[in-house]
Amino acid sequence: MTHLTLLLLIVSALGDVIGGAAAQTKDVDRTDLRGQNSSADRLRGAWYSWDPYQYRDYRRDVPILTGFDIEIERALERLIGMEILLPEIPWQDQLTGIADGKIDIASGAVYSDARNAYAYFSKPYRTETDVLILRKGAGVRYPFRTVEGMLDTFAKEKFRLGVIAGYIYADPRISTFIADPANKDQIFPVAGDAQNLRNLLAGLIDGFLADRIAATTTAWRRDQGSLIEEHPLRFTADVHFMLSRATQTPQMVAQLDNAIDELKRSGEFRRIADFYALPVLIHQTLDSEGFRILVLLGTVAFALSGIVLAYSGQYTFFGALILAALPAVGGGVVRDLVLQREPLGIVRDPAALLTVFGTVLAGMIAIKSFSFIGAGFAKRLASGAHLGTRFIEIFDAVALAAFTVVGVIVALDTTAHPLWLWGPIAAVLTASFGGLMRDLFRHDRVLANLRGELYPEIAAVWGLALALFFEWEGARLQTDEIRLAVIVTLVGAFLTRVIAIARGTKGWSFV
Repeated sequence: MTHLTLLLLIVSALGDVIGGAAAQTKDVDRTDLRGQNSSADRLRGAWYSWDPYQYRDYRRDVPILTGFDIEIERALERLIGMEILLPEIPWQDQLTGIADGKIDIASGAVYSDARNAYAYFSKPYRTETDVLILRKGAGVRYPFRTVEGMLDTFAKEKFRLGVIAGYIYADPRISTFIADPANKDQIFPVAGDAQNLRNLLAGLIDGFLADRIAATTTAWRRDQGSLIEEHPLRFTADVHFMLSRATQTPQMVAQLDNAIDELKRSGEFRRIADFYALPVLIHQTLDSEGFRILVLLGTVAFALSGIVLAYSGQYTFFGALILAALPAVGGGVVRDLVLQREPLGIVRDPAALLTVFGTVLAGMIAIKSFSFIGAGFAKRLASGAHLGTRFIEIFDAVALAAFTVVGVIVALDTTAHPLWLWGPIAAVLTASFGGLMRDLFRHDRVLANLRGELYPEIAAVWGLALALFFEWEGARLQTDEIRLAVIVTLVGAFLTRVIAIARGTKGWSFV
């Protein structure tokens, strides 16, 4: 049995072990509530488009109702022993339904005295942070730092403000401003954040207020995150379930409160947060030009190392492509196979594969051109056959850092649990397993990735640190903290690798 065959068998076995780890809830919208009455085993609820809390996910062209709040409701169903019906109803109509008893329960609600007159409120099950969303670069025009300053600016400048109809924002002064008839001409109510975003980019409004996670998710899904920015002012409120006073009782509220406590005590609440809210925040953090450049540099560095080895071994162009592609994208392919990710990363975004092809082509042209200079160039190039020049080694360290982060994020995306175990495994696979496959392909007896300098250990240690942080952050969902953790991981893995190169530090061994 060859090394490569054995390697593929190991990958297949690992995939089978965690086959159930990425299982996701699949369901369809439930029936409309019109004409239905409340019953002892059923609650009439509703949903509206509010990604990532409530939304339709189209997997293989099948609409699946899902989201943070939806999955919390489904978990509560099991605990309270009652089915919650969930047709699509606009938020404003949900409030009317709660008031007149046609709807029993609504999620994602902020408390107000007006709502308390017709609805019971559960204990908080999460918090939300509201922000003002502006067009990119417009923030410098609005230097206010308090809610009073913001509302004063809105009034003086006739700021055209987008809001969600019926929505109560985290600070009650904002709701008072929106309800004031004097401000009617500058308030633009719509059904959801997607319409607010379209209005902003079309110049119909100057900005809109939104839940921070929902607004950035809406822009990220549409690849429009670079067109908007958040004003630095933040205001936070607790989020509850509402129960209609016309059909429900305080005993039902107490039962719901107990179920919320059980969700948090059992860890199921954190699991739902990890799957629906945390990955979105992390992807928004990574969806930046700077991080994409780091990944590009790392991919090029891995490809260059393959080119150097191909030149020294006198491989063909196709052989050079293999040697360049294995460290650059091979580890990611193995990771996706192990975690059963669909589709594979290089299938959903072939940019990395195209980068490898372009790098190899450019490298071959450069080598052919410089070969006319003399034998001195060939001698210098051959002497750097392991990783190339120190310049390439620095890029390689960048790749290690970036791919370590990517590996943990993919493990989080696929809901592989526990994250503290599969996060570092995915980091090691992404950052170093491709190099191992390259060495097996070359029949390299040294296998530098396993018996050489400190390398996969760096991905494992920093991947574990990031995974543990995400485990802790799941119940907090603080974007700034997530961004800082990613930066610390990138810098830490990079510096660790640079120090290992400078000192010639070897990986941990049995001798």
